[in-house]
Amino acid sequence: MRNTVGLDISAKTFDAVALLDGQTAYKKFQNNQDGIESLKNWINGQSIEDGQNIYIIMEATGNYYEAVADNLADDYHVSVINPLKIKRYADYRFNRTKTDKQDAKLIAEFGQNALSKDLPKHKRPSENIQSLKRLLSLQNQLKEQLTAQKNRLKAAKDSFVQQIHQKQIDELNQHLQDVDGQIKQTAKADKAIQETAKRLQTIPSVGQTTAISLTVHLLTAHFKNANHFTAFAGMSPQQKKSGTSVNGKEKLTRYGNRKLRGALFMAAMVAMRQNYFPDFTKRLQKAKKPKMVIICALMRKLLVIAYHLHKNQTDFDPSRYKQA
Repeated sequence: MRNTVGLDISAKTFDAVALLDGQTAYKKFQNNQDGIESLKNWINGQSIEDGQNIYIIMEATGNYYEAVADNLADDYHVSVINPLKIKRYADYRFNRTKTDKQDAKLIAEFGQNALSKDLPKHKRPSENIQSLKRLLSLQNQLKEQLTAQKNRLKAAKDSFVQQIHQKQIDELNQHLQDVDGQIKQTAKADKAIQETAKRLQTIPSVGQTTAISLTVHLLTAHFKNANHFTAFAGMSPQQKKSGTSVNGKEKLTRYGNRKLRGALFMAAMVAMRQNYFPDFTKRLQKAKKPKMVIICALMRKLLVIAYHLHKNQTDFDPSRYKQA
């Protein structure tokens, strides 16, 4: 039986269940560098196995898992699993208990029973990739703060309060310019990042920041096919089938990388506004699909195109998508 450690990760903490050498152990850790080092010491104290024979299994939950996965990758076989797979496994096991400890145990048991091909080894990203991840995260935070400040400015009644909000908006805009420059500089310093991002920018509506965001994921994760990439982003539609309601409405899964979806949203909006994929959009409009459904379909389409351009090392060919 495979030795595994299941991690249920949240923003501030993570729960660990170790199924090592026939024994079960549980402990909660802080989701920071000290917590990760404590986890390593705890695992090593539980088993005499070589680290690479111990499988650390975790879900791709938002961005909370990234630092944990990256820091453990050199010492153990780390596998980051689509949460949808864990949910299906839980359904198969008729698991209805929902606690952090039970979730961690379920993840560890999934690791024991999964086929080797379903447990790809996570690799620590290069320093430039890690830097870009942090910069893109900072950029998103600043954009959220900017939106909040603009809303406060609109609601402000006093001129003094308006001036303060405007100054904060000006500062945030300056910070965003600085971060944008650093993102471009970091991407330019890495040949693989630069070439991939440049290739993805040949896709209509995909700008530099979106291209870099896509590049970060395409270069650091192993996706077997385009469907796996769209599932990672949470852009795979699911059809609800229950009892006589076989043909339920399709809806997007709630699982997936929220920041990657955010990067694609504006690109899809531009693609729709500029009508870059006319036949594709026209089919959806003819089927009377709502605007948001069409935007989500365009987001998924952009992901599929990006995957194939990266896989085949080719630029976007407009002639292929005239009738797509």
